[in-house]
Amino acid sequence: MQSQEHQNSQEKDINYWQSFRDLYNDPDFIAEKKKEFSPGALDRPDESSFSKFSRRKFLALLSASAAVAASGCSNFRDKGKFVPYNSKPESVTIGNPTYYASTCTGCSSVCGLLIKTLEGRPVKVDGNPDHPVSKGKICAIGQASVMNLYDPERLKNPVSGGNDVTWADADDKIIGELKNAASGGKEIAIVTNSVTSPSGKKLLNEFVTAYPTAKIYSYELVNDSPRNSAWEKCYGQKLYPVIKWNDAKIILSLESDFLGSEGNKVETSRLYSENRDAFNGKEFNRLYSVEGSASVTGLNADYRMILRTDAIEEFVICLLNEFLVKEKISDYAADTGIASKLSSYNLDAFAEANGISKEVLEHLISDLKKNQGSSYVSAGSSLPESTHIAVNLLNEVLGNSKLYSKEVSNVSQIPLSTKAELEDLANDMRSGKVGAVIHYDSNPVYHLPSDLGYAEAIKNISLVISMSEGENESTAVSSYVLPINSMFESWGDFQTRSTFISLQQPVIAPLYNTRQKEEILLTWAKGNKDAFNIDVYHNYIKDNWKAGVLSQNTAEADFMKAWYGALNDGVVSVKKAVVESAGETETVTTPTGFKPEAFTAGSQKMTPGSDFVVLLTRNSSLGDGRFANNGWLQELPKSVSRVAWDNYAAISVQDAKEMGLESNDLIKITTAGGELEIPVFIQPGAAKGVLAIELGYGRSECGTVGKDVGFNANKLMSKNSALTPWLMNDAKVSKAGGTYQIVTTQDHYAFDEPLYKDIQYRREIIQEGTYFGYKENANFLEDRHTKYTEEERDKLKVGSINKQYKHTGTKWGMVIDLNKCTGCNECVAACNVENNIPVVGKEQVGKHRVMQWLRIDRYYAGTPEAPKASFQPMLCQHCDFAPCENVCPVAATTHSPDGINGMAYNRCVGTRYCSNNCPYKVRRFNYFNFRDHFRDSIQQEESFSLMANPEVTVRSRGVMEKCTFCLQRIMDERQMAIQENRQVIGSNVKTACQEACNTNAIAFGDQNDESAEFYKLNNSSLGYSVLEEIKVKPNVTYLAKLRNVYETETEEGHH
Repeated sequence: MQSQEHQNSQEKDINYWQSFRDLYNDPDFIAEKKKEFSPGALDRPDESSFSKFSRRKFLALLSASAAVAASGCSNFRDKGKFVPYNSKPESVTIGNPTYYASTCTGCSSVCGLLIKTLEGRPVKVDGNPDHPVSKGKICAIGQASVMNLYDPERLKNPVSGGNDVTWADADDKIIGELKNAASGGKEIAIVTNSVTSPSGKKLLNEFVTAYPTAKIYSYELVNDSPRNSAWEKCYGQKLYPVIKWNDAKIILSLESDFLGSEGNKVETSRLYSENRDAFNGKEFNRLYSVEGSASVTGLNADYRMILRTDAIEEFVICLLNEFLVKEKISDYAADTGIASKLSSYNLDAFAEANGISKEVLEHLISDLKKNQGSSYVSAGSSLPESTHIAVNLLNEVLGNSKLYSKEVSNVSQIPLSTKAELEDLANDMRSGKVGAVIHYDSNPVYHLPSDLGYAEAIKNISLVISMSEGENESTAVSSYVLPINSMFESWGDFQTRSTFISLQQPVIAPLYNTRQKEEILLTWAKGNKDAFNIDVYHNYIKDNWKAGVLSQNTAEADFMKAWYGALNDGVVSVKKAVVESAGETETVTTPTGFKPEAFTAGSQKMTPGSDFVVLLTRNSSLGDGRFANNGWLQELPKSVSRVAWDNYAAISVQDAKEMGLESNDLIKITTAGGELEIPVFIQPGAAKGVLAIELGYGRSECGTVGKDVGFNANKLMSKNSALTPWLMNDAKVSKAGGTYQIVTTQDHYAFDEPLYKDIQYRREIIQEGTYFGYKENANFLEDRHTKYTEEERDKLKVGSINKQYKHTGTKWGMVIDLNKCTGCNECVAACNVENNIPVVGKEQVGKHRVMQWLRIDRYYAGTPEAPKASFQPMLCQHCDFAPCENVCPVAATTHSPDGINGMAYNRCVGTRYCSNNCPYKVRRFNYFNFRDHFRDSIQQEESFSLMANPEVTVRSRGVMEKCTFCLQRIMDERQMAIQENRQVIGSNVKTACQEACNTNAIAFGDQNDESAEFYKLNNSSLGYSVLEEIKVKPNVTYLAKLRNVYETETEEGHH
């Protein structure tokens, strides 16, 4: 018998194995063991493979899912690095943020920024409160721009022939080839987006002087060229004036999404919402919308008329006939040329032919007539010049020139190139007249119409240079690819208004071996690679300002004081209302003297066709596609459809029925520009015969996140479009066969399901009334219970079994004004950045695992052909009797003494009971470590770790999370109150969503501070709680939406 000692020794040497692969140490098996799950473990089971779903197979699946859930709670990995300041910079205080004023270059609006940095890292972007336009607000593109800065797929070094080269070698060879091209008489084409920088314009002109054969071509994928050309024909001025939206009592929007994607929506939304405030003493404005698509502006309208886009011009002319021929309300009624052109149009006949409500038209005519001089007709940028001329005349007839300010918007320092000029460039490239092409932070291969032939013509050029932050379709065909700085790493000045200039300053040193594009061009203009230094463009701007904007400060000390003051403010006023445009100085004055020949000279250009209308629109998140690699923006649901990660052809309910289409079915669209297969999304409220498609998708050359997401609708644009590049009414549409899955975050509009029809009213989720009804009875919301049945009233009388805790000190709360909320998503974007929300990807969004703490719910009411819409931000309600707290077995979610429903992440074990018990469905569960799970772990790259806000915990897998009322900001105020020996002041705290809201629809503060403005809002007669009858006592109050319609048409109060 073996001794016990020998037996124990043998047992220690036993090799336990589970398979032959384990026994023989298979290398592949060893590699798989290092992974959390074996290949395919997380794949969705294919239920079709089961001939019978037996109890045994069900239990097998259940046990597998339980194992996954159990293991998902324990793999927290901290990949951060801690670097101490042995020698701290003088301007940096550890833990305290530093703010810098700068300018956003995400689009041509170039809004003012206030950039928050912590230990030298930009972590949050908001609007500059001192900026005359942005007034402390910024759009979603600006909010999410920090992700562009830290994108690990940014270009890092100069590249030539697929190989990294030094900047010195690249400069030397490029300067030599540019000189050869110029001396040989070959054109050097500089292709750029719109130029809004005065110093940038001066630099480009100096480059042309250095290389006389150089020529500048400027373009924007979507621009205001039709509006501006119409304005010049009507008034002789080159640029359209800024509109005083806050002075407009009546607004008529014609396919104009001024609240969603057109113009500077940050400013427009703010001005518009000033007249949607029930408490500021101003009367509500009234918004009429006429459109073929379903836009954010249209769904916010008091009256929405659905009309094919190509019939809008005829509608405007019919209105002119009504006012000039019938009503004769203007001196232009005496113009025989105008009267002759209008004589054959009749509004009543038009309304009958197009199914427009005559009652609504009567209201519109009456309102425009009564409010002459305080109304405004807005035409969308996609409409042709002839439509804009007719709209200009209509505004003139109505006396609306009073709403034109003395400054102009969208100033382009270099005029945009015409269609003919871009076509000549392509022809010259093909014929060998062009020796070099410089893509100056532009992507014309992707942007320009395919039938222009630019992508093919560029192949004939031996020297193609692309300056870009990341890979794109133009860098893919370039001889030299030069990485450039982001806006966080750059100097600049910008003038998009005639009365001020904005400054841009770097807030961080370049993360990679990049240069500012102006520095590159300046080096080449000097003709010597050694001319470059890190301050070359910084000094260039200062010299320009010393000779121009700040020329009154002749002494160096005075100039530097003024210069640093300008940097601190981020913006400088220009005393004279002048603007440089097309190389000339144009004095800006209020337009007078409409030229009737602008209207009478041409015939009506846009008439309804028999084919489909295709309307190509700007995407409010991705812009022209340059932000396709930004996961936050890709995952931001569209305001109307709530679709994320894709574009689609929005089709009407009627057309879908006639063509036998369902959402996700593929269709084939053919225009003069080309063909495109794209899935459809059945859009309630879209006009029959109209397809609306967002631009900016379908990128073939892009980073990991944005590549091949969506469909490239640029293919449909044509250089020969009879209307505009973004509007075609001769499209052929057919069913292509096959499907493509579109994911949407909301399906609340099941019109044909009695269970869901108008649920927002039956459950008192949305409360509405009329503005007139509110004026007559401010307590109409409180009186709504009189309309209830006795059974419903009895339910409301039932109290809670819980004892109310009395908050004697601060009690935090939020008020959301549904009158001001436009559903724009800016608050969602800001919340993502502030709270380190991960990107989960399309597949997980489709499984309802989106991690956004704040969502915008969009509800429809009425028929699918002509619905009424409501928007409602929804977040954790921080209920006093929170159902989530009662069911958590480990007390991971509890209530604080100041009314906040908090989360202790380190206590959470991921049971998800709290989520099941939340009536508002606002809790989010980390099914995976999404930073590691999404797109080859791109969010785990080292550069992305710099992006995280250190004031907010990065959550691990298996943990529940939700809105915290920006507790970190509350803590800052508590600390400051302690330091200053005072009470906490509620108005000192602004949540991220509140700070970002363009319309000031969100308010936050102390519910117990009776002296605060917040207290008045929170106790307003318009206030109500969502799902009030379940007695959870939420601390988020909603102000009922008031529609400014005539009293006979909508019953006030609860529906």
